[in-house]
Amino acid sequence: MITIRRAKVADAISLAPRLRSADRDECRAYLGMEPEVVLPQLVQQGNYVWAGVEPNGEVFGLFGVDPVKDNPHLGIVWMVSSPAITKHRRELIGMTPKWLKRLHKVRPLLGNHIDARNTTHIRWLKRMGFSFLRTHAEFGVEKRPFHEFARLRS
Repeated sequence: MITIRRAKVADAISLAPRLRSADRDECRAYLGMEPEVVLPQLVQQGNYVWAGVEPNGEVFGLFGVDPVKDNPHLGIVWMVSSPAITKHRRELIGMTPKWLKRLHKVRPLLGNHIDARNTTHIRWLKRMGFSFLRTHAEFGVEKRPFHEFARLRS
């Protein structure tokens, strides 16, 4: 059985070199930086960051919501994972509605942009009720196609 707990910087440092290639590519395309730099910063700066932990204690994913300072309704939701996430697919699908409800307590509108190449996470977002609003043909540092998505608290 997996556990979800508050993330630590050590979790980000441990996970970064083991990320799924799609998450690593998305990080580079969006921000132009390596996950080894970005993930520890996200954990250090964020109040709302959690780690998915396997029974053996290894972190397989991080997720969170970053409140938008000038918009009290919008939170930037994000998630990255190692390939081990596929072993826990069913359990995560069952847990996700509870966690989305918790994230929606931080902000009623959750959204972000996702690299169009990240098909696994796109399918997951659709399954969890996120709407895809538009595609930006040239987004982020690498000017790649990214989809804008959002979900309003029900």
